[in-house]
Amino acid sequence: MNLIFDLDDTLYDLMGPFELVHKKLYADKTDADCTELFIKSRDYSDEIMEAEIKGDIPHEDCFYERIKRTYHDVGIEMNREDTEEFERLYRAYQKEISLSEGVEEFLDYCKAHNIFIAILTNGRPKSQYAKVIALDLHRWFDDDHIFISGGIGYQKPDPMAFQYIEKMFSLNPEETWYIGDTYEADVVGADGAGWHTVWFNHRNRERLENCADVTVRSIEELSRFIKERS
Repeated sequence: MNLIFDLDDTLYDLMGPFELVHKKLYADKTDADCTELFIKSRDYSDEIMEAEIKGDIPHEDCFYERIKRTYHDVGIEMNREDTEEFERLYRAYQKEISLSEGVEEFLDYCKAHNIFIAILTNGRPKSQYAKVIALDLHRWFDDDHIFISGGIGYQKPDPMAFQYIEKMFSLNPEETWYIGDTYEADVVGADGAGWHTVWFNHRNRERLENCADVTVRSIEELSRFIKERS
């Protein structure tokens, strides 16, 4: 059994830093649900990163566009200065992230039972690697088992992102599972590469169609899945 994990909002709570900034700056300006705002920001982040890769949006405008569009949808218009303040606080809170409760336990289990594990995450190498350091993920993952889209040249849901790892380690796709929270990037992408998929749907997002092999909604369910299948 091979397990490849997404990073953001799978091994740790990505919403934490966003929620702290929202409460500090905008909670008194809108009654919009913070979870819904966060999900919107994730969707915009994926769209904008794809546009950046195509050369349609410069790197320095990416965070600005992501946050501006997110809050525009709930009637708050943000200028460049507003988004820079949001980003400054967001980056500061990101340095304090920690693994979600229960993650360390199942990673220890994987290590003890010699289960192949790796990370595949979208993003820029510098910012994503900083999260790896903050989360102390080198306790379980060597550098050559950590794959960042900006470093390998393929971004989820492109099947080539998954096949890059498959070829690197000669993995059997029939024995390989990808675990991630984002349906479009993680489940659809890995399924397109011929891998098995676990949709870590802890935000309880609804879909009319679901091609995931397994859907779990908590760390406890995810841990149980790993132990039962290994």
